[in-house]
Amino acid sequence: MRRNFLQTFNKEDLVTGGVIISCLFLFAIFPIDNVFQQIVSSLTFLLVIPFLYVKIILKKSLKNFGFKKGNWITGIFWSVVSLIISASIAYIIFKYFGFLEKYPFPRYFVGHFAAFMAYEIILVGLFAFFYEAFFRGFVMLSFSKKLGFWSIILQAVVFFLFFLLSGTISWTQVPYFIFLLFAGLITYFSDSIIYSLVTFVIFNIIFDSFFIYAIK
Repeated sequence: MRRNFLQTFNKEDLVTGGVIISCLFLFAIFPIDNVFQQIVSSLTFLLVIPFLYVKIILKKSLKNFGFKKGNWITGIFWSVVSLIISASIAYIIFKYFGFLEKYPFPRYFVGHFAAFMAYEIILVGLFAFFYEAFFRGFVMLSFSKKLGFWSIILQAVVFFLFFLLSGTISWTQVPYFIFLLFAGLITYFSDSIIYSLVTFVIFNIIFDSFFIYAIK
């Protein structure tokens, strides 16, 4: 049984796995002192290198990695379901787990709606795009045809272990962790990263709005 499972993976899968590990390793050791360096690091190791690998080495279309419209009906359905459940989880966390003292949301945006929305859509949206492109598009969809539903678990485990082992895990990533399996679910059924990306940004706006409402 174990042998048959391992035989489902070919050389391309092993190389892809190596590229994934290499990108995450370089991403972890890249010196970061400010937001600009964080953007450059994310752009390089989570987007550009996987992009070049897919286009030059694998000679495949980015559509195979979620950069397409996909099944929009399924995408919207699972996005709505995921948003309702994840928002409910966020509400419970704020309501019953004393999260207010731990979540380092920039207080400047409290009372500044335009700045708040710009922060959520531009900055949070940018990093969300990097994560979706790499963990859902590159990691999950590279193995979804062979692992099936388990590829959703794979991307979640890779995401969590990376931030845990690299020592960069923090309270700011709680929205990402809450939405981690939902993002995989949406991408898996829609075969696109568009819906999970948009839904996460909406979820993060709701999450941070809960925080602002609670501290007022």
